Amino acid sequence: MSETTLNLKPATVTTAGPRPAPKASDLAPLQFEYTPSRDGSDANLLIMFHGMGDTKAAFAGLGRQLNLPATAVLSLQAPLAIPLMDPPAWTWFNAFDPLFNPLPNPDPSPTLPPLRALLSKLVTLGWALEDIHLFGWQQGGTMALELALSVGRESLTVSNEVNGKRLGSVVSVCGKLESFPSAPVHAATPVLWFTRSTGAAAQKMETTLRRAFTTLEVE
Repeated sequence: MSETTLNLKPATVTTAGPRPAPKASDLAPLQFEYTPSRDGSDANLLIMFHGMGDTKAAFAGLGRQLNLPATAVLSLQAPLAIPLMDPPAWTWFNAFDPLFNPLPNPDPSPTLPPLRALLSKLVTLGWALEDIHLFGWQQGGTMALELALSVGRESLTVSNEVNGKRLGSVVSVCGKLESFPSAPVHAATPVLWFTRSTGAAAQKMETTLRRAFTTLEVE
């Protein structure tokens, strides 16, 4: 298997200092918790995507516990409230039919435009795309993969300038792609995929991910 480079920059070799914290108006309509790096260097940005039914708070805490050098943490909250569940419970995309049965083929694409807009805004705040890393759990992992694939297919445009097709990295824990590329995309963002699945289903998803991304490591 190919080795994934996470591209995190140690504070000892970077001149980046603290960055202004994003304002709620900067990243609207998405809600978030932002934590600057403890070492005072926000060269990298780790965006956290929680799982279905969770909130931004738990993953904001996880980001602080990781305490990565030269890395600020942005924990996002999924945009859709889950019906028939005690609040707060949020989902990145609709996963149920009107009778609350799981959808066989849920569609994450409606959430991609606000997430692409968020990335564009973060670039204007000073982070290069290759310094932005995505971490997601279950459905959040799916959303992180879908966002990286979307950027790989179509470059972000910031202030009328094309800004590239590669993020720093994606780590998806038990989250799969819901879209299945009909032709190889080979997006440049390196991916680390953790899965508990085995057998034909896991092999099929690994094949799909290798069609979607150039660099994939599976654990």
